[in-house]
Order: sequence, then C-alpha cells, then structure tokens
Amino acid sequence: MDFQCGDKGGLSDAAVRAFALIAAGEDPSEWMPDAVEELRAWGLIARDLRGPNRPVSLDPTSVLRKQLEDAFRNAQSCLDRMKSIPAAWDSLTDAYERSRLHAGGGSEFLADPQVVNARLQDAVDSARVEILAAQPSGPRTREHLEGARGRDTGALDRGVALRTLYRATVRDNSVTAEYARTMASRPDGRSAEFRTLEEPFARAIVVDRRVAFISNTLVAGAHEHAAWQITDGAFVRYIVDEFLERWRRAQPWHGETRVRSGSDVVGDRSGVRTTARQREILRDLAAELPQQKTATRLDISIRTLSGEVSVLKDLFDVSSLHGLLYKWALSPDRNVDDSAPVGGAGAVTSTGAVEAA
Repeated sequence: MDFQCGDKGGLSDAAVRAFALIAAGEDPSEWMPDAVEELRAWGLIARDLRGPNRPVSLDPTSVLRKQLEDAFRNAQSCLDRMKSIPAAWDSLTDAYERSRLHAGGGSEFLADPQVVNARLQDAVDSARVEILAAQPSGPRTREHLEGARGRDTGALDRGVALRTLYRATVRDNSVTAEYARTMASRPDGRSAEFRTLEEPFARAIVVDRRVAFISNTLVAGAHEHAAWQITDGAFVRYIVDEFLERWRRAQPWHGETRVRSGSDVVGDRSGVRTTARQREILRDLAAELPQQKTATRLDISIRTLSGEVSVLKDLFDVSSLHGLLYKWALSPDRNVDDSAPVGGAGAVTSTGAVEAA
C-alpha cells in the first residue's frame, strides 16, 4: 500500500560536492549530471534564466524547512491512513464471516480435566438461548445434582432453554428422578426438559449452538477425562442435528419413576452373571466402539480383549457377536448401573466426558 510517505534518503556525497561547486559559481552539469539532478529534485538549486541557464544554489535552510513541512504532512497522512485500516478490516471481516454462514473456528483438544471443567462452566454461565446435554452415563449422585441445581436454575432464570437426554436407566433412580421433577415443574413456567432413550448415544454438551464439548475418542493415551471443545460452525451444527434426532426418538420424562421388580431393578445383582469389566466391554460393543479403543481404555491388549469376548459368548451361549449383543440386551446384566460419577458441578465422569446441565 502506497502511503505517500516519501522515499527520499539523505543527499549523496556526489550531490554535496556538486552543491559546493554550484555555490562557488561553477556548473558541474556535464560531468556530474546525476548529482545535479538530485539537487534539483531536492529543490536545492534552480536555473538562472537571466544568464547562461547555469544552476544556482538556494538557501538550504529554507529548503530544509519546506522539506520538513512536506514530511510532516506526509507523516500525518500516513497516520490517518493507518488509523482507517482497523475499521476497514472489521467491515471486511464481518462481510467475510457472513458469507461463510458462521463457519470457521475449529476443534481444541483439552487434555487437562480442570481446563475441561473451567471451559465448560464458562460456556454454560454465558449461555443466553439454549443448552443441549446428552448424558449417557446413567444416574448421578445427590451431591452432583445439588451442585448442578443452582447453575441450572440460574440459566432458566435467564430464559435459557435446557434440554437433557438421559439413558432410560435413570427412570429407576429416585435421586435423579427427584431432580428432574423439580426442574421440569418450576412454578414460574421456566422449566427444563428431560427425555430418556433406551439405545446408547455419545456424550455431548452444546451451548447456544455455537460451542460444543464432546468426549475424547481421538488422542490415544490421553487422560480419561480429556475432551474436545468445538467451535467450528459446521461441526457444531452436525452435533446439534445428531442430538435432535435422538431427542425426537426419546421418551419425555418429568421425573416419574417406574415400578420394576426382581433382577430388572438397576443395581440389583439378582441373576447377574457378568463382572463389571465384562459389562464395560459389552456396553462398548453395543455402542459400536472400536475394540482397540476399548482395549486401550481398559489397559489390556487387543488379544486379551478378544479372549474376553470369547468368554462372554460362551457365558451367553452364543456363537456370534450379534447373538451376544441380543442376549445382553435382554439380560438383567444390562440394567446394572456401574457408573460412578465424580461429585461436584461440572465434574467429569468415569467415562471420560464432561458433565453439565
């Protein structure tokens, strides 16, 4: 960009010598034409139109004053132009972002659980429109829910819509049911919405459809409570669409508990044949997670995991993976809740994902 700030440096040595000759009454134009032209460009000489058209020297003090005045004017012009750049940049940026339909941003890996919780809490606290939360880990502790009550109440008081999707097993948990009843039937009408889904789904929390938090499924060897913060508009929209599709299939829940008996009651070990680790493997298989991811999470080799799956097939008397998952879905083992979420609002859970709303 041409700021018209001038490109003249100091006088060359040849020009200084030429000026001294001209001031002494000589004309060096023939053997020092470039130096004489330099003096003319600076305004330090003029042509004597009354004589033989030879160059005559001018008072350098007056020339210097004029050069400084011109330089200051150019400098002011440069400053004025530089001041106008940010405003022009902002206008161009706004137009560009609008043309991209709010895409952009990116995905940031958050390896430290404390950073995950801090980022999530900040996003939830700044919510102005909507919070969508997919929470597949099962019932939550009373301490955890009491810690979340104040935060969720504050969001509802600000007019934020809260929608939380749980696994169907929470309908058997009196603590979570009590929390849902309270938040879904507030006297001021600003109530949260809850639904439950039988099928597995991934954890995700979306705030104002502009930022999302999802569990880490990419970085091997990371802390189990690591997560990803998503700000890319297209990616966030995809997560929202996935949430809404499951929300559509889910059953509305207002905190009512269902009456169940025998081995169907969550937490009852009657008729249960599997260990906690075997149930972890079965849940991952049902969720169609890669077996290598399951092996890594359980800190076992893929060969050991394959052996565990073979044991489970024998246990359920089936020969195929599809048969195993079918028997598992009908067994009392599936209703055993092995989750143990860490207490405290915004805490991460044992499944390695963030918790909110």
